[in-house]
Amino acid sequence: MIRQPTPPRKAFAWWNAALRDPRTPRHDGEPQAGYYKRRMVKNGPWVPLRIRLVQAIDPETGELTEPEVYVAEQDGAAFDPVPIWTHCRPISSREFNDLTARQRELPLMAATHAPVDLSTTPIRPGA
Repeated sequence: MIRQPTPPRKAFAWWNAALRDPRTPRHDGEPQAGYYKRRMVKNGPWVPLRIRLVQAIDPETGELTEPEVYVAEQDGAAFDPVPIWTHCRPISSREFNDLTARQRELPLMAATHAPVDLSTTPIRPGA
């Protein structure tokens, strides 16, 4: 049995559709590759998150050597995306990069487990 890796276009199909239409149906327990944001606590800052499809591919045959698996990556840590999947909002790769930069530059955005009150500590858009 030949086990072909999922092509990137197919792996990112749901994410691309969800960027175009936020009402795209989502199935619990079935994470999809793409760029996302989520909050760690109520009223906390948005935290960038990437879900990717990990594929172990034999360089000689191009076939999968083990099952494909989705992995979430956030703040340099990799983990199973299934438990948090329904709390992730799809975002563009540009917004992902902007959130990542803000998290490095602004202490308020780096405190991902603390609520943010923008009425007392406003942040300018694009800052």
